[in-house]
Amino acid sequence: MITLLLYRAAQINTGYFPFGDAPWAFASWLLAQPLAPLGTAVNSVLETVFLLGNIAAVMGFLVFIMHSKHLHIFLAPLNVATKRLPDGLGPLLPMESGGKPVDFEDPGEDDTFGRGTVADFTWKGMLDFASCTECGRCQSQCPAWNTGKPLSPKMVIMDLRDQLFAQAPYILDGEKQENGQLVPGVIDPDVLWSCTTCGACVEQCPVDIEHVDHIVDMRRYQVMIESEFPTELGTLFRGLETKGNPWGQNNSERMAWAKGLDFEVPVVQGELPSEVEYLFWVGCAGAFDAEAAKTVRATAELLHIAGVNYAVLGNNERCTGDPARRSGNEFLFQMLAQETAALLNETFGDRESRKIVTTCPHCMNTLGREYPQLDGHYEVVHHTQLLNRLVRGGKLIPVRKPEGEVTLHDPCYLGRHNKVYEPPRELIGAGLTEMPRHGDRSLCCGAGGARMWMEERIGKRINLERVDEAIATGADTIATACPFCRVMLTDGLTQRQSEDVATGVQVRDVAQLLLDSVKRGEQPDHLS
Repeated sequence: MITLLLYRAAQINTGYFPFGDAPWAFASWLLAQPLAPLGTAVNSVLETVFLLGNIAAVMGFLVFIMHSKHLHIFLAPLNVATKRLPDGLGPLLPMESGGKPVDFEDPGEDDTFGRGTVADFTWKGMLDFASCTECGRCQSQCPAWNTGKPLSPKMVIMDLRDQLFAQAPYILDGEKQENGQLVPGVIDPDVLWSCTTCGACVEQCPVDIEHVDHIVDMRRYQVMIESEFPTELGTLFRGLETKGNPWGQNNSERMAWAKGLDFEVPVVQGELPSEVEYLFWVGCAGAFDAEAAKTVRATAELLHIAGVNYAVLGNNERCTGDPARRSGNEFLFQMLAQETAALLNETFGDRESRKIVTTCPHCMNTLGREYPQLDGHYEVVHHTQLLNRLVRGGKLIPVRKPEGEVTLHDPCYLGRHNKVYEPPRELIGAGLTEMPRHGDRSLCCGAGGARMWMEERIGKRINLERVDEAIATGADTIATACPFCRVMLTDGLTQRQSEDVATGVQVRDVAQLLLDSVKRGEQPDHLS
């Protein structure tokens, strides 16, 4: 700007100023005054000098932009415009190679499983890397970073960007650069496997970078090509492959949660009867974890009281594949998901209304948002959504609020991933005390991204961090709406109580709180 004004000032003194006596050019006229005594010849030379200086400044700025974070000035609007969903969070995409989904039954010879080098990323991934503003909002919200883990979402994107710029000449020439492996060369394995896929980074990013997608893509390469992954995941994979659930339990035990109920839980065999409105997806946690089973029992009782016609798949149910996909084993996910989608399609038959209710946000997200990739189209709701609808419709009548103060932990896959925040709060009602980090800024429990099945050896345990925050509110009950969150919070609370801290606090699901307060009367008419 300065060189341009000086250039115009010299033009005034040489008589070549193109704008005459225009009043808006006052700055150029003011600068021309001290240059006037130098004479026309000198001003003519200065005109050329200042013009070349202006060109040099502009070109230098462009070079600086191309080699600094300020490149986002031009790329960020494009990145925001090309994001997949309005809120920036979306289901994980199928594994692609060369811009097309990989066919696991007949993969191409040149197909790449996951992202092993920066050249393997799509144009959108490269745009993400170059759009980073280095603001650090993702890092400030990351549960791993805030508990002493080496994962910084900001540094992951910056390291990938630096690698992209370093490899750009080879990528543009179509050459393959040796020693270009991302893990461990650019991204440390501890960084890669610390991610809980909670989505806090994506939620807070002002330019809608999709960190989770890129981390999972790199995990896919490590698992499926390099066979490099935490040893604990081997147990997870074997359980999913042989038993169809992460616990490795026999499927004959899937209905154990229903024992002792004073009514019979309908189990569907074959096609779903026309009078059944909802298929109740119990999930692996609800079937095999004792604490999660309490949530399933409470939900089943509430649906029974409300007169909702529902049925379960019983021993035919299998894992949706969520932990396999988040841990990078896309092949195993596809195997489980195709089997489950085929079972569900057979169960629903030709009916137009394909309603599923589940207590697990991970199952909800996978069935509702990722199964359409496999021709599985269902209307999936979380149990808090359905229960809130039943309360609003008068089918369930709470008669007293929960005892003591209650604080709510927002599950990541219910909140940030699916934008369900209000139903759990409305069910709790009065007496809710919010933690400092809640809603779309809620802190993860530490179970997502298959971290539930991995040991946490670095830094403070994420579940302890969350439990400490909940205890600090002074609440008597920590409520949640996810079986995995419940396991992690219960473990963290148990550890604190062994230290004589918060001995009177308990962890419960929202459905249990509602069951305690609901009016038990005659079974109402079927929900319309």
